[in-house]
Amino acid sequence: MTTRNTFILAGFVAPVLAGLAFLFLATAPAGSATGLAHPDLAMARLADFTLDRPPDGRVLLRFSATIVNVGNGPMELNATRASTSGAFDVVQRIYGTDGSTALPTPGVSLAFGGDGHNHWHINNLESYDLKRLDNGVKVGTAAKSGFCFFDTTAYRTSLPGAPASAFYRTTNACAYNNSSATSVTMGISVGWGDRYASTLPDQYIDITNLSPGKYRLEAKADPFNWFAETNESNNLTWVDLSVTTHRKHGTSVKIVSYGPSA
Repeated sequence: MTTRNTFILAGFVAPVLAGLAFLFLATAPAGSATGLAHPDLAMARLADFTLDRPPDGRVLLRFSATIVNVGNGPMELNATRASTSGAFDVVQRIYGTDGSTALPTPGVSLAFGGDGHNHWHINNLESYDLKRLDNGVKVGTAAKSGFCFFDTTAYRTSLPGAPASAFYRTTNACAYNNSSATSVTMGISVGWGDRYASTLPDQYIDITNLSPGKYRLEAKADPFNWFAETNESNNLTWVDLSVTTHRKHGTSVKIVSYGPSA
């Protein structure tokens, strides 16, 4: 990994500020290339569909989702705040051979825990929406809205610059067990993904009162286009579902077809 002593801001080179020493400026993760190497966020195929019926009578459609980076450089976010009670300012770090640039990300916010995980989350990194297939009307959205992301899954490590092993790990991402953190870093390496399993808290859509019919579950990376990418047109994947209701067995769901994925 290459030592970084300077970073590029608005076209000129400036010394690294002492107050930002905690950021990953000292080392550039695998995936850096000549010039600035941007990430490309996309969604892998949705998987592990199950129906969960908790004691309260709800019917929850659970599924696993993996956001991946198939771009030229890592997807990294750095967040800082002046005090433990303040709001975070978040920048996207884009690496190159001669340094890196910090891109502001207006609208991006962090939240701690909230789903049984003691770490910081980026709100709305991904979105999951359930829509009627015949008219596109949205009938449900996922309970989960915050995401701590790091390298959990080797996805396409044949890509140029993809590391053979995870670079962003639980030990250096999301400020685990530190609600008072004033700096937080998280990222996804080239060729890697962050998988949210169907068994995790809030990884579901409530379909308790859903009418029988055909539906499309859409999963989208960076739904608000907050982050710089090499390709903004490949963020969406989907799966079509057939929902039926039986008098004896209740609601059942069958996969009809899959849409494009990363």
